[in-house]
Amino acid sequence: MKLEIFGCLLMLAACTGEKLAKENADMVFYERKKSLMTAVWKAPFGYEQVKSNHAPLGPYLGNGDVGIVSFTSVGSQTLQLSKVDFVTDGWEDWAGKGAAALPAGGVQIVVESDSVGGFLYEMDELNAELRMKSGTVLPVVMKTWIGTEENIIVTELSTCSKEPVSITVDTYAGDTSPLYATTAAIQGNVAQVTRRTNTEGGIRWISQVGISTRVLGADVTSEQLSDAKVRTKFTFSNQKPVQILTYVSGGGMDNNARLAEAYEALKACDVSRLHALKAEKEAWWKEMWTRSYVETNDSLLNRHYFSSIYLLASAYNSHSPACGGMYGVWNMDDKMMYHGDIHLNYNSQAGFYSVFSANRPELAMPFYDFIEKMVPEGRRRAREEMGIMHPSWKGKSCRGILFPVCGLGIGSFYGEYWQQTMDAPFNVPLFSWYYEYTGDETFLRERAYPFIRECGDFYEDYLDKEPFGDSYRYSITTGGHEDSWDLNPPSDLAFVEQTFRLLLRYSGILGVDEERRALWQDILGHLPAYKVIMPTQEPNLGLPVYAKNEAGWDWPSHVIQMHPVYPCEILHFHSDSTALQLARNTLYYYGVSQNGLTETMNELGLSAFVMGARVGLSPDILVEKMQTLIRRAGANFLIADGHHCLEKTTVVETVNSMMLQSVEGVLHLFPCWLQKPASFTRLRTKGAFLVSASYDGEKLTALQIESEKGNICKLCDPWQGKDVVVLEDGQPVSVRRENGIWSFETQSGCLYEVVPR
Repeated sequence: MKLEIFGCLLMLAACTGEKLAKENADMVFYERKKSLMTAVWKAPFGYEQVKSNHAPLGPYLGNGDVGIVSFTSVGSQTLQLSKVDFVTDGWEDWAGKGAAALPAGGVQIVVESDSVGGFLYEMDELNAELRMKSGTVLPVVMKTWIGTEENIIVTELSTCSKEPVSITVDTYAGDTSPLYATTAAIQGNVAQVTRRTNTEGGIRWISQVGISTRVLGADVTSEQLSDAKVRTKFTFSNQKPVQILTYVSGGGMDNNARLAEAYEALKACDVSRLHALKAEKEAWWKEMWTRSYVETNDSLLNRHYFSSIYLLASAYNSHSPACGGMYGVWNMDDKMMYHGDIHLNYNSQAGFYSVFSANRPELAMPFYDFIEKMVPEGRRRAREEMGIMHPSWKGKSCRGILFPVCGLGIGSFYGEYWQQTMDAPFNVPLFSWYYEYTGDETFLRERAYPFIRECGDFYEDYLDKEPFGDSYRYSITTGGHEDSWDLNPPSDLAFVEQTFRLLLRYSGILGVDEERRALWQDILGHLPAYKVIMPTQEPNLGLPVYAKNEAGWDWPSHVIQMHPVYPCEILHFHSDSTALQLARNTLYYYGVSQNGLTETMNELGLSAFVMGARVGLSPDILVEKMQTLIRRAGANFLIADGHHCLEKTTVVETVNSMMLQSVEGVLHLFPCWLQKPASFTRLRTKGAFLVSASYDGEKLTALQIESEKGNICKLCDPWQGKDVVVLEDGQPVSVRRENGIWSFETQSGCLYEVVPR
């Protein structure tokens, strides 16, 4: 018995040692990247420099619910605040009438001391902190962070001054519009302000947001300056640090700022509570960073890759009460571009493209919640608004769901259809991927399959079965692009094909809808071919390309006709070589010859990079063009084009796809990478594998695969013709080779090392 216990202890120690070694290796990697992941400002930046109705232009933080963007003077820091579910109804502008995201207000912290120089500001992505050193005679250091599970913002103040330093803190509500009422009050030692959404014009809900501030560690005096602002003053010195605590509450549709909840939360905060909150925040971000990472050995690519992970994890997570739009949680203007909406004809979906292979699939959960919340309204629209979508459908209806382009995560659509029918099916890939990458069959049964079937119902009614040659075909006429009206655009044919392919496969896995499969198979067997043309714009290489519709549309220089490659994944490395070459021709023509990747296609450009990686476009071209875009990033490392934001994170999926792809269940290692060393750690693939590998520019040098679900693992000839050995706990397992594909059975939870023989 003693020997058995001793053996168990040895095994436990070994497992613990392995886990610690892995964690240490992960953090050593990130510590080496810390400077790359820290944005630095050596001069103050005012409101005009960060003012934005789109992407955040200044230093930012977020916890999936609350967004922060800061601006400064030599001796002050202002934290602009927004809450993801603080959304008004009844806003109207050029984009339409309906819901619109609003800012909440902010907190300004002022050091009452003369200027002297020495200002420094840092946005530390690795630790999710904002740090400021004031350029004042009496210097003050401010360190700001936000809780991950609770909306408490903490600004830690310290000084080396032995003299008392006077600090003023203004807590304010509102932005620029008088349309939204505010209140201000003082309760005990807590300053509290609120902002309320529109209350007139047949609105469907009223929302309120609250901002509450308490100073911990100093005696304060407070006064109400207006119906939107409370001022708090105190002094401190190097004898004792001070914390300024801000709690953001309310939001939702129930007209309640929840000030009492905020007051109680701040009242309960003491030093030990703050230590616990900070430890929770540090543990959350450590776990988030170490899920996976890559080493491109290119500082620009690395910087934007890690900044994209930071942006995604700050914008969306399980703490989100609603899904943020194209700008995540950073709605800092009363007139946000596109209402701060979820743009359903690519822009918002693209913000989630990278979370699956990057091993952070749960970041997409707020988006699934929003889409499912809107399904009943989508059904109504398919029944009643087909004629609004396009006049040719007046008086007709469809089963399934019809979504417009625009919606807010709180649960509301607004705006136009722009004659498009793909806004619901555009979400099919995302629902599919959660199951494919995690193997979560409950998600497949209860969430993915029901949604995909809704899209199939719509297509069954919408497609036109017409004679074609000696047979027939199922055609689609729809808006391939905004406000166009196209016969058989590849962009939409791809979603049709993907939808019915998945329905056939998933209905078999789940054992449902057998009686419907014959129709689905018939549709798949009679879809139109994609139109091929010679390019009409100069310059071009004189090679045939895919057109945007059956009429041969060849402009503008975007690549919506390449949706079959991505996100639909029905044209890939295993496809016909002619089709693959046409795809490469098309991407080169629009992206390189016509400068689309870095100029006119910037809105779609980073998704087009994924397409390029998926069909084997030159990796040198892809990296060069990505570098061009990344060099345009602002001081906070974000690429801002005046319209979009989170879709630019698709550089993560691009790099991941260049290093690793799962094609029809087969893993391809470094299929589109440069002839330069690179590595990745724990990228997630379809089949629920976590893969780590190193590459020296010519060949693999290391390969490890962790199996989460015990599926068969298939590898595309990782060592180019050499035999391989697969080891589980140092023991070889049976490996089979057929047509250049190595395969072996796995056990759930086991780690496999693959080496050349």
